[in-house]
Amino acid sequence: MDRKKFSFDHFWVRIFTAAVLLIFLFIAGCGGETIIKNLFPNKTGPSTPNSDQMDTTVTPVPEGSVEDGQLLAVQPTFTAAETEDFTVEKSELVVWVPEEFSIFNESEAAELFKQRVEGFERQYPGTVVVLRVKASSGSGGILDSLRNTKTAAANALPQIALLSSADMKDAADQALLLPVEDFFHDNNPSTYFSYAHEISELSGTMYGFPFVGDALVGIANNSFSDLGFTSWDEIRTKRIPLYFAANSPQATFIISQYLSTGGSLIDEQGHAAFNQDNLMTVLAAFDQNVRSKLFQESFSTLNTNEDAWTLLQNGEIKWEINWYSKAMQSDLGGLQIFQLPSLSSESYVSAKGWLWTIVNSDAEVDAIVPEFIAYFSDPQFLAEYSQAAGYLPVLPASLALYENTDTINQLNNLLTAAHGLPSTDLILKVGPVLRDATLMVLTQNYSLDEMMESTQNQIEALQTK
Repeated sequence: MDRKKFSFDHFWVRIFTAAVLLIFLFIAGCGGETIIKNLFPNKTGPSTPNSDQMDTTVTPVPEGSVEDGQLLAVQPTFTAAETEDFTVEKSELVVWVPEEFSIFNESEAAELFKQRVEGFERQYPGTVVVLRVKASSGSGGILDSLRNTKTAAANALPQIALLSSADMKDAADQALLLPVEDFFHDNNPSTYFSYAHEISELSGTMYGFPFVGDALVGIANNSFSDLGFTSWDEIRTKRIPLYFAANSPQATFIISQYLSTGGSLIDEQGHAAFNQDNLMTVLAAFDQNVRSKLFQESFSTLNTNEDAWTLLQNGEIKWEINWYSKAMQSDLGGLQIFQLPSLSSESYVSAKGWLWTIVNSDAEVDAIVPEFIAYFSDPQFLAEYSQAAGYLPVLPASLALYENTDTINQLNNLLTAAHGLPSTDLILKVGPVLRDATLMVLTQNYSLDEMMESTQNQIEALQTK
C-alpha cells in the first residue's frame, strides 16, 4: 500500500470528523461539555460536582476496614438549601412532670412512659416532646415553679403539666390553668371512676384529665389469711395493733373516717366546720379501738406516712394504714391490700390522683396539646402503666384489661367506693384540729365530751380568723 496516500487519506478523515463534531457541539450548546467528557473521559479520576451544588460528608474509615483493595464509598450529602423542601419543621411541646413520673428512673413504668412519648412523636412527626422533671412539692416543686415562672417569664411556661389532684386545685385557684373541657367537646365524665371525675373538677369546672390514682387502704404482711373486713368489729378481733400516722397534721385517716359518716367539713357559708354527731361517731370508734389495743398511744410518734411505712418495711409491725402505692411500689414480698371499713352503711375510700392539665401561659393553645393528652388517656396504655407504676386506674375500661380476676374484683370494689380528698386549703385548716383530737383519744386522758368541746373550740377559733 502507498504509505503517503494512506497518511493523506487519514488526514482528511480526521479533518472531516473534527468538522462534524464542531457542528454537533454548536447545536448541542452547553451540553457539549458533557458529550466531550463522555467521548474523551478524564482518566485521572472521577469528576467532582461543583461545591456550590453539593457538600460531602466523609465518615472516617476505621483501621482495617479496607478489604480486597475496595474502599468504602463516600456518600454525598445535599446542603440545607437543596433539602429545604423535604425537611419536616419541628415544633416543641413542653411538658412538666413531677419526679415520680420521670422517664429517667430505671423501672418498667419509666420505660413505658418513654415509649409512649416516642410513639406520640412518631405519630406526630412535626412535634418534639420536651419532658422536664420537677420536684413533687416544696420550694422549687412543680406547683411553685409554675407560679414563679408565670410571674417572671410566662413564655417559659410549659404547655402541659402533670399535677397531683391537690396541686391542680391550687393551680386552678391561682389562674395557672385553663379548663380542659374547652378543648375536648366529646369528653364524657361517665367513662371515669367517680373519684377520678371528682379530683378533676374545681367548682364544677374540669381542669384536668385523670392519669392515675391512689387510695388510702390497709396494708398487711403475709401472716394474715382473711382480710375481707366489712366492719371495725371484725378488725378488732385480730387483736393486732393497726398502725397509722396519728401525729400527721394532714390527719388523712381520721378525715376519711369522718367523711365516711356523711359529715361535711364546711358549713353553708363555706367555713371549716364539723357536724357534732358525725364527729362523735368517729371519736367513739377511735376510743373503742384504743380500748381493744387496736390503736395505741405510741402511734402519736408517727408524724408521716413514711414513718409508719418504715416500721412495716423493717418487719417491726404486721399491718398499717397507708397509700395503695406504698405497697405496690415496694420490693417487699407477700404484701396484701384490704379495704378499710367505713363508719356507715356505705363503703367509703379516700383517694387522690394525678392529672394532665393545660397551663395558662397567656398564649394560644396549640392544637397538638389536646392530642397529647388524648394519646396518654388510652385505656390500654393506662392499664399497663398503672400496674407497672403501682397506681390505681382511673378508667373502668383500663381495670377490665387487668389479667387477674381477683385483683379486678377487689379494685373495682375499692374504686367504686372511692372519693377525692378535700382541697389542700381545707385540709390545712381542719387537719391539725382532727390530729389533736386523735392524740387526745390515744392518751385516754379525756372523756368524749371533753374531746368534743376542745375540737369545737378550735373550729370556732378558725372561723373568726
